[in-house]
Amino acid sequence: MSDHIMFKSHAEIEAAQEANFAETMELAITRHPWCARITAERGLTRDDFGSLADIVKLPVTTKQDYMSAPDDFRLNTDGLAPEMQAAWDVMHTTGSTTGKPTPFHSTTWDFYDILTLQHAMMTLRNVDENDVIANLFPLTMWPHGGFTRAIHAAAVMNLPMVTVLPGNPSPHFQWGRGLDEVVATVERSRATIMWGVTSYIRRVLVRAAELGADFSPVRLVLVTGEAAPEGLRRDLVARLEAIGARDPFVSISYGATELQGGMVECAPGSGYHNPVPDQYYVEIVDPETHAPVPDGDSGLILLTHLRRRGTLLLRYALGDITGRSRETCSHCGANTDRLIEIPRRADSLVKIRGMLVNPDLISEILAAESSVAEFQIVIDRVDPADQHSMDQMILRIALTGADATTAGLADRVKQAVGVTPVMEIVSGDDIYRPGDTLKTKRIMDLRLNATN
Repeated sequence: MSDHIMFKSHAEIEAAQEANFAETMELAITRHPWCARITAERGLTRDDFGSLADIVKLPVTTKQDYMSAPDDFRLNTDGLAPEMQAAWDVMHTTGSTTGKPTPFHSTTWDFYDILTLQHAMMTLRNVDENDVIANLFPLTMWPHGGFTRAIHAAAVMNLPMVTVLPGNPSPHFQWGRGLDEVVATVERSRATIMWGVTSYIRRVLVRAAELGADFSPVRLVLVTGEAAPEGLRRDLVARLEAIGARDPFVSISYGATELQGGMVECAPGSGYHNPVPDQYYVEIVDPETHAPVPDGDSGLILLTHLRRRGTLLLRYALGDITGRSRETCSHCGANTDRLIEIPRRADSLVKIRGMLVNPDLISEILAAESSVAEFQIVIDRVDPADQHSMDQMILRIALTGADATTAGLADRVKQAVGVTPVMEIVSGDDIYRPGDTLKTKRIMDLRLNATN
């Protein structure tokens, strides 16, 4: 049995959460600009937060709140322990509306906790001392947690890692590797674990099959950054088995910069476990009223940091909808909370020609299609210069294999969402070039950028 807190009793987990919340609020009331302002406006003092049950007295923090004034969410650590004052590193969020990612600061104290988090994640995924990790995350101009924290995970597990540096983020960077070199590196290193963004992992597997590479040592594929429905998991497993892997496990993570890691599966379909419930407190609330919803019901995910000394977020809306369970996991025995379904964006529905369309349904169809190497959903007007022009949905598709076609795809998409797409064949790099961004931008609504 692991010593990680997720395997402790429910009572022990709750006691640790309460103790850490009390310490955090003791600091945040006076040292956290956002918390100090909000509590003052509401006439709240430290005495109003006797337990985690009182956290509902704080409003929900939105991404816009955080992005518009990131320094307001940094704790003033003057006079605290040296580890709490020392700046360790700065990661950056993705998805900023300004084009400039939002900084997320970690102190040395935070970094020590991040190592514990990464160790817990790897423990849940059954990583062992015989593993060799291939880090397939791209290096981007703005530091991000995928690339960096994977290296730290290997360090805390005392495991060898090969970091392949796919793509090229800048004309000033000379060390980016092409796809064939990435495949060769994974094969040469005899990696047992491939770790990266879902769509890029798939692209590597497609190319490995074309090159006849031997990936027989691979037993674990750790994917994050993008949704991975069951159809895509089956596709990845089939591609791995075709190039030699035996009974591989594709472990999906619900990751975020604000987590500095992710909530991960211990087995297919087991749910996304909170690896460190003493560091992260998760609420599931009604998206409109922000009232708590019962376990098992879907709602908006709120994250509260319980131990951080750099960037500190309280009741922070991650922007995704899912349900939660706090029952003991039947697969691994963990008593931590876990998300029971793939989180989906709270704002994922888009209106096309007056119809509400769920792009996730389209993504599931395309992700499970073996002939599709890469895809992107573009929503625009038939005449982009005319704001009154009819809407259209374009599916940009990169195919794999000489005989691959898009035959039947348009009809299947229409059956799923009621809109007939325009099909556009492009190269994979036209959709996603590793190094330019961390992950593929799956949905682009160009109408939002049109001049009104």
